[in-house]
Amino acid sequence: MSQAQIARKGLLARMKILVANLGSTSFKYRLFDMADERQLARGGIERIGSAESRCTVEIGSQRQELVAQVPDHAAAVRQCLQQLTDPQSGCLQQASEVSAIGFKAVHAGGISGVQRVTPEVLTAMEEMSQVAPAHNPPYIAAMRLLGEKLPDIPLVAAFETGFH
Repeated sequence: MSQAQIARKGLLARMKILVANLGSTSFKYRLFDMADERQLARGGIERIGSAESRCTVEIGSQRQELVAQVPDHAAAVRQCLQQLTDPQSGCLQQASEVSAIGFKAVHAGGISGVQRVTPEVLTAMEEMSQVAPAHNPPYIAAMRLLGEKLPDIPLVAAFETGFH
């Protein structure tokens, strides 16, 4: 095994990746441990913006469900992180254990492929909000929130621009 392969394997052994998929009124996620490529948790929030939103999380064989008021996607991200770091049932000690957060994103004009989320990427997404009104605004809000709350965690967007 080369030094680069050893270094990569060591880095992966410490990586936990949160993958998020946002809809107009939903937020679904999975948390992966890249050391052995296994899923640590999965969950979701439905009916975002309604008086009552259903919030679920599965960690191992344990499933929890609760009803909460989740007014927007930023609150959904906070709820997700709260569930994952819950001292009684969570699988993370703290949110900073997440090495990166990946998003399936819709449209950012001339930006496509897999991109690190930067202010320029967010601006491009904002400019395309009329093309993807159900997706871009909630993604932008969630990405901004995560960028503010967890500035050391890279955010990555995988754009499906060609489809749109």
